[in-house]
Amino acid sequence: QGHIGLTIKLGLFTGLREEEIIYIHNKEICNNLGGCKCEKLHVISKPNGMTIVMINWFRGHKKCYFTIMPSKIWQQFKSTPNFNNIDIQIAHKMTMKVSNLMYMYLRKLHYNIMCRVMKQHEADILAGRAKTVAAQHYILYELDKLTEDYMRAWETFKVNIFQ
Repeated sequence: QGHIGLTIKLGLFTGLREEEIIYIHNKEICNNLGGCKCEKLHVISKPNGMTIVMINWFRGHKKCYFTIMPSKIWQQFKSTPNFNNIDIQIAHKMTMKVSNLMYMYLRKLHYNIMCRVMKQHEADILAGRAKTVAAQHYILYELDKLTEDYMRAWETFKVNIFQ
């Protein structure tokens, strides 16, 4: 619950790396709903209660195209005035204490859950392991399908993502 709980939910439900979570908190959101090519985040809220955040942040071999998460979590996260590495460190201590699981393993858990419903190349795109052309295809044409598959993946494990 609270700020630590939100930080843990972000790690689990987005599958983002720690530095990517900090990056999207600090990055400005573009107001152009037409999908421009600027450096800001592009956010799409879907009627099914999911939000897609177009990130397109690349560092060496690490890529982050976009993430999907419940809209409620996105709204709580963006309304948090400050978010930094200390928040991740505290969440790491909590996940270690409660489940003996390092925070960074939430990303691996997310990937494995997504692979239960999505095709592997779809889960790879969410994990930043896809070629840019494939990611662009899904961004343009398959977002509704991905959000539905995302929700089904969590339902498979009886996880209520809207709590």
